[in-house]
Amino acid sequence: MGAPMARRVRQADFELIVCDRNPAVLASFEAQGARVTMSARDCGTADVVIVLVGNDAQISDVAIGAGGLIHGIAENHAPIVCVMSTTLPGTLQLIAPPLEAAGARLVDAPIGGGIVKAEDGTLTIMLGGACADFDAIMPVMNAMAQNLSRCGALGSAEVVKIVNNMLCIAIKFLGAEAIELAERHGVTFEQIAPIINVSTGRNFLTADATEGRRQYGAWARSEAAFGALLKVVGKDLHLAKDMAASANLDLGLLNDISRYVDTHGGEAMDRWMRQGGVR
Repeated sequence: MGAPMARRVRQADFELIVCDRNPAVLASFEAQGARVTMSARDCGTADVVIVLVGNDAQISDVAIGAGGLIHGIAENHAPIVCVMSTTLPGTLQLIAPPLEAAGARLVDAPIGGGIVKAEDGTLTIMLGGACADFDAIMPVMNAMAQNLSRCGALGSAEVVKIVNNMLCIAIKFLGAEAIELAERHGVTFEQIAPIINVSTGRNFLTADATEGRRQYGAWARSEAAFGALLKVVGKDLHLAKDMAASANLDLGLLNDISRYVDTHGGEAMDRWMRQGGVR
């Protein structure tokens, strides 16, 4: 999702530095007029730094690790670091003190909407942190999003995002099964979606059947893409389980969904491809 988001920022005429380990990605952005680097440290010169990586360990590494952006922040420079990955609130609390000591301010700004919304520039962004920092980064956020919601103090947006993803992931997998069940009995998704959308089964897939199929197609456009998605959604469910454990909650259905994704999620790829018209 980072690439289409970065393109939206560049199209809004912001100066852009792109950090990635893939030379092909860097070459693409360099051709679009962006500065490119393989070192997170080089991003410390920016006024707004967007961190969008795969997991908590990577967030810590690119922020405060040996080659992290913290080492590129000059004296008297005060960048706003926006963690847009889905992560535990505790990870933010871990990286916040060293970033603040270096002069940076930290906000959490996780995203909702998937690849399709990222490409369209219509993401939902949840914001946690200081209101003054929200105001400062709003022009950049508006380049990527249609819906911006302030959730509260640092870490609050990640709580909202993890809870959202619990529901979203369950709907993704169960929705694909429901569509196939209906179509095996001669009723298409396009026929049932408008009915479900005014009934108790309403969800983000039924709001627009065409958009729902586009979502499945984007998530399962290839075996590699689906495998990458499984890693992300599996990680997000484990984050939710970690939050539940820290609150001494036994959430049986969450545990079952997480176990299903871990052990059987890959079996859904062909179904998702069919729903998205990929095959």
